[in-house]
Amino acid sequence: MRVLALFSLLLALAVPAQAEKDPKVLVKSVADVVLSEILANKEKLEQGPSFLMGLVETHMLPIIDEERMTMMVLGDQWKAMNSDQQKSFVEGFKRLMVKTYAGAFKAYNGQEVTYGDTRFNKTGSKAIVYSAIQMPGGTPVELQYRLYQAKPDTWLVYDANLAGLGVLKTYRVQFAEQIQRDGLDKTIADLMNIEL
Repeated sequence: MRVLALFSLLLALAVPAQAEKDPKVLVKSVADVVLSEILANKEKLEQGPSFLMGLVETHMLPIIDEERMTMMVLGDQWKAMNSDQQKSFVEGFKRLMVKTYAGAFKAYNGQEVTYGDTRFNKTGSKAIVYSAIQMPGGTPVELQYRLYQAKPDTWLVYDANLAGLGVLKTYRVQFAEQIQRDGLDKTIADLMNIEL
């Protein structure tokens, strides 16, 4: 669970705004805003989850392709679901991300974040942004953010990778085990019952 919390923090730093051609510019500009808000409002962090939830919903969720992530996490299981189950699973997955990201924000204490060059695929429709968080007294934590171009100058995050382990891969294993153990409807109900 600690790995997912770190993923969440790192993904939170990668939230792009729209109308930019280079995802690295997007990643850095929004990360600067989000991290400044966290540092300037430490007292609000201690008062309960509403401030963190607001940060996640305002700055992150609008530019994360939740449906694409959910489809990739579920794989073949997605196709076997009816439209109501798909809609409910996307909503539940969103709740899980909000809670996880909000919890990860609490771990941020002003660490320096650096960025490498953006790497595009041959068509320029997908990109990887390289980043690192400088950990006090330790080696930097490196992360790759994976984005795709939903439309001209609009990039959406669909995955992040830390030391060879992707967010989607981690959730894919988690949900495959849970669905096999508890069944699809119980898994969806558990997601929908996550307290925010």
